[in-house]
Amino acid sequence: MKAIRAIKLKIGKDRHGDLLSVSSRYIPAINWLSGVVFDTREVNSNRLGKAHYRNLRGNFGLTSQIALSLCKVVSSSYRSMKTQGRWRKAKYKKPCLPVVWRRDFNVTKKGITLWGKPLVLMGQLLPKGLWLDSKIRKEGESWFLILSHEIDIPDTKTSGSIVGVDFGVKRLMVATNSDNAKTFFFHGGKLNHLRTGIRRRRAKIQSVGTRSSRRLLVRLSKREKAVTEHLLHVASKALVKYAVDVNARKIVMEDLKNIQDSSLRKGKSFREKIHRWPYARGQFLVSYKAQERGISTELVSPRNTSRGCPRCGHVKASNRKGFIFRCGKCGHRGDADRNASENIRLRSIAIGHNSTAMGSCKPPKSSEPIEIGGACSHVGLVTPV
Repeated sequence: MKAIRAIKLKIGKDRHGDLLSVSSRYIPAINWLSGVVFDTREVNSNRLGKAHYRNLRGNFGLTSQIALSLCKVVSSSYRSMKTQGRWRKAKYKKPCLPVVWRRDFNVTKKGITLWGKPLVLMGQLLPKGLWLDSKIRKEGESWFLILSHEIDIPDTKTSGSIVGVDFGVKRLMVATNSDNAKTFFFHGGKLNHLRTGIRRRRAKIQSVGTRSSRRLLVRLSKREKAVTEHLLHVASKALVKYAVDVNARKIVMEDLKNIQDSSLRKGKSFREKIHRWPYARGQFLVSYKAQERGISTELVSPRNTSRGCPRCGHVKASNRKGFIFRCGKCGHRGDADRNASENIRLRSIAIGHNSTAMGSCKPPKSSEPIEIGGACSHVGLVTPV
């Protein structure tokens, strides 16, 4: 199976002049065409190219390929608006140049070229396989090639262990597997510390209220996003490596899409933590990294995963106190987040058992143990009784 990925490569300073020259003509041209499309409601890129190709080349000095690519970009923007049932004038402010593979940029015997001239790329190793149409974007004083390329995705594994993952605020990820007692911990203390420091600094700067302070606030907001993205990449990569090491075929996570709604009944500080919690981005990074290793992902209900006992199925809020779990029924003790990851994993096993053995996708409602694969597992925490 094929999939498309994108990597970010920094462009050498020797081409910055050319890129600035092209972008200075590209932005006025794309905003002019946007106004035309807004008035005429013509969203077909082919008809736009035929009608305005000469104007784009003659009045704005664009090359042939960039003029055609510009029409496709504007057409795509307004098509999305039309699909979403809204129509407003699109404005383009930041330079983001579309470049077509083997027309604008290519790989020759002399190396990578852009518009017929050598292009120096820095950062990651260049990907192998088929390259696709990409974008050139400016961030600050630097220019980057957002290179799209095609990769081979292996077939999904049908055998192996199941990994359950508990996402948290203090501990970013805690995972267990069904084959051995090896536990994966990735603490979120560094992420929380850095983000808290940035927010406190932003609060002090915001109280100044000057123009330079507002410019500094914009830079700090980008820094918080960059720090979060980096640590989530590190954590997700480590989790997928753990899954590969334990020969996993599936990674099970909680479906937390409604957690922000449930936090409205809590205090202000708790709501702030939940709304800033980057669980969705973390789960997305885990999913696509696992897919590249042939490991599937699944989302299950998060209800009572932190309160249920993975040994007897007893569910009660008093079972958990901080990071310590102690079952009030059977006396089982352990790490609370590790227990939650076990419950998430058992929930997936129980749902799979119901689907194959009983023809139902609903979780079982009994707290009695069931036999799965020759071993007894309690699944009462799926739906508390």
